This record gives sequence, C-alpha cells and structure tokens, in this order.
Amino acid sequence: MEYFSVVQSLCRIGLESPTPQFRKQVERLRDRLVADGDEKSAAALSRLLAGGASEQTMAPSAVEVSRSLVTGDELTSNVHPPSDRETSVALAEVVLEPGAGKPAPIFTETLQIALDAMLNEWRQAAALRAAGVEPSRSCLIYGPPGTGKTLSAFWLASQLRLPIVNARIDGLVSSFLGTTARNIANLFSFANRYRCMLVLDEFDALAKMRDDPHEVGEIKRVVNTLLQNLDGRANTGLTIAITNHDTLLDSAVWRRFQNHIRIDLPDERTRISMLQTFLTPLEIEEDVVKALAFIVGGRSGSDLKNFTDALKRVLALGAVKVSSAVVIEAAKSLVPRMGIDTGESSPGRLFVEDEPSFVGALLSSGLGIKQESVATMLGHSQPTISRYRKEYAGRRAN
Repeated sequence: MEYFSVVQSLCRIGLESPTPQFRKQVERLRDRLVADGDEKSAAALSRLLAGGASEQTMAPSAVEVSRSLVTGDELTSNVHPPSDRETSVALAEVVLEPGAGKPAPIFTETLQIALDAMLNEWRQAAALRAAGVEPSRSCLIYGPPGTGKTLSAFWLASQLRLPIVNARIDGLVSSFLGTTARNIANLFSFANRYRCMLVLDEFDALAKMRDDPHEVGEIKRVVNTLLQNLDGRANTGLTIAITNHDTLLDSAVWRRFQNHIRIDLPDERTRISMLQTFLTPLEIEEDVVKALAFIVGGRSGSDLKNFTDALKRVLALGAVKVSSAVVIEAAKSLVPRMGIDTGESSPGRLFVEDEPSFVGALLSSGLGIKQESVATMLGHSQPTISRYRKEYAGRRAN
C-alpha cells in the first residue's frame, strides 16, 4: 500500500484515544488490505488495534506500572541540575515535556516496530514480571547525523509521559584532571534521584575506546566511571545514549545497553512521507513530491527539512502561483547549493544538466510517476516525454 507509513502513523495517533467509529474504520482498512493480499500491512494494523485495546483496558493502571518501573521523586521546574564546580556550567538540562514544540517523527516501518516493542515492554512491566523477566531499561541509538536519533529519544519519553534529564557534554567534559569523572558521577546521582529518562547525547565523547592510542590516560578513568554508573542505574530508571560515531565506542559500553537501535537514512517511502510533511502548507501534487524525492536521493531527515525550507523560500520570494512547473524550476535552482549529489549519472546532475536522461531515469525509477505529470512539470508535450523515455531505455539496453 502506497504511503502506508503515513497511514500507519495516523492510525496510531487516532487509536491513542479512539472513538468506536475511528476504530471501526481502521478495522475496515485492515480487512481490505487482507483482501488485497497485503498481509504485512494488515498485520501492522492488527498490532495497533491490539495495542489500542490493551491500553484502553489498562488505562487506570498505566501510570502505576510506569512508576514501578521508574522510581524516584517528581521532577518540577524548581529542581535544578548539578553544575561543574570550576565553570558553573550545568551538567544537564531538565525537559519536563519532551514532546512540546517538537514535530511528530516519521519513522520507517522497521524502526517503528522496534520502538513500539520497547514501549510495550515499559508500559506492561507487570506482565513481564509475572513471567519472571524485567523490561529492558536501556537503549543505545546510533547512526548517521540528521536521522532523528535525538528526536526519537524525546518521542519515547513523551509516549511514556516521563521528563528528560538531558546531559550536556559541554558541562560534563572538563580539562581539569578527574573533573569529568566526578561530573559523570554527579549527573547519574541526580538522575537516579528523580523519576525521569536520562538521555546521553553525543555519547562517544564520554565512552571512547580505552585502548585508543590517541587518547590520554584520563579517558580510561572517564570510561570506568561511566561503566560503573551505568551499572548502578540499571535497576533505577530508563537510559538512552545517542551517538553518530558508534565505531569509537568502547566494547564494554555496548554490553551495558539492552537495546541497540541503528537509525539509518530514510528509505524511499519514508523520504516521500517526510517531504510531504515538510512541504505543508503548500499543496503540491503527489507526483511532484515523488520527483523531488528522486532528485534529492538518499538524504537524512534533517537534510530534507533544509531542502524543503529552502524551496519554500524560493517560492515565496518568486511571488507567483505555485504549480508543478514552478516547483520543479525552483528545485533546479537549489540543487547546486544544497549539497545534493551531482556525481556522474546521479539524479541531481541529470536534473540540472541532462533533461532527456533525467526524464528517462525518473520514469524508470519505479516510483509510479505518470508520464503526463512529468510533461506538466517540465513544460513539454507528452510525445516529447515519451521520446525521452524510449531513448533512455535504448541507451541502457546497449
């Protein structure tokens, strides 16, 4: 089903506080997917429906379950985190409402399944304990920059209605001997005192390999302190660590985290969903969005947001009515200055320099873009577009 990730997200949001009518429509959609043979998408909706029913049944005790999992005093606006003794820089910031002011993340289907599984453990700790196991309490999120790792951590906390103690690397790391290790101990002591999720962003700054020949002896003391404090927090609260540089992490650090989630660049379907969301409130045809996704290629969510913001600026300054042709022309002016791949045979280079080959590649991309849509975008007749397509296919055959 095309754009199923968007449909799934809408269903998930609706099922958090469902009406009987909304639930019935989700069930109808699931049944139609089954009839169409899309068992994978139907199963995903079935999991959402089952989860929604479970949450309704357990709603009165959901908070109590969470309190048994994450202990401590309540964080309020009057609570101030500790600071570095020498510089007085705070070791963390307290975020009481992690979801406030942040966009709803758009996850790939695989990532959504992984995050939902973690949430299900944390929300139903009592059921796991009845089976003789504890829910996992820690997660290491890693992957390329700009892929939404921090946003995912904040989303998890908002789903659990937990405040965040967000570590500040500029406060933790000190040039004074022994101070960084002391700051780490103070940070964990503070987080362990309160009901919260501890988020350790830029984690590689604290957890580098102890046998790295480029590091001084101080890093060994820092990592040892970090390991001890991670062990001490293992039964106290939830901990999320985030890094762009997983290859730099000490091997012992990985064992301290029960979940390891890699967030890669978004897949094609997710990129299209992101572009559709980021282009709001502009009304842009679906085939144009698909063409833009093809042009920008494998980019991070952050890169896609920068691209759509730049596109909006160009369109706003152009002071013309937004149309398919206008959007594509504006995008063409952005390719040379937005870091889009313009290597040989890349969609970005073809888009700017070789329109006939671009048309052929776009229509052969499997995105399902209609030939008449491409003609409208580029201001050509359909016979011209058809000729470009045939010429491209002929060159590829040879």
